[in-house]
Amino acid sequence: MLSAYPDFTNFNNLLIQTGIAGEFNKKHRVTVLVVANSNMAAVNGVSKDAMKEVLGVHVILDYYDEAKLKQLQTKQATILTTLYQESGRAKNQQGFLNMTNTGNTPVVFASAAPGSKLDCTLVKQITAQPPKVSVLEVSNIINIASIPNSASYLPDASAPKLRKALAPAPSRAEAPAVPQISPTKPPSANANAPAPASTSSVVSLPSRDYLASTILMIFSWAWLLLPMV
Repeated sequence: MLSAYPDFTNFNNLLIQTGIAGEFNKKHRVTVLVVANSNMAAVNGVSKDAMKEVLGVHVILDYYDEAKLKQLQTKQATILTTLYQESGRAKNQQGFLNMTNTGNTPVVFASAAPGSKLDCTLVKQITAQPPKVSVLEVSNIINIASIPNSASYLPDASAPKLRKALAPAPSRAEAPAVPQISPTKPPSANANAPAPASTSSVVSLPSRDYLASTILMIFSWAWLLLPMV
């Protein structure tokens, strides 16, 4: 059915490559939410396993066309079961879709998984084979925050890629000198006490030979003066 619409060749090829097309072709009633080629950048680089999970969320296991969507109650969410939920690999409500008719804007689709964004809106109906198959175009890939490597984990394709600049290592000449810190002596117990007298001064004392000569001279004079007394 999609081969007749060149605007959806990328989405159609992914359905075939991941085996999703073969799985939902066996179902009695399905609704496929397709995304135009120009809005597929969000899944570039996603692994094959993660891609299969993401695409499985875009296959609703029930029939919904524009006429049936208009019958939805305004501002009341409808929880839908998807092909990914049926696979048994979904966790934390990953395999369910929240479909809401807001009243002011087109019908909104979002994953029921915690943290998913309500940012996918209905564009128009592409084709249908009531009551078995309906193909609806949506604005973008449905964000599924709980699936690793899914669209919600990829950077915006339009955002510029920034290269992290690393600061060059300083050379030896440019390296800052480490200040030398001298250990500080602890203060004296009595900081205000006067400094003791210096013991470095030396008292000059007579030598041993000088003393001997002096004593000998005294005895000689005493010997001479003795007869005169």
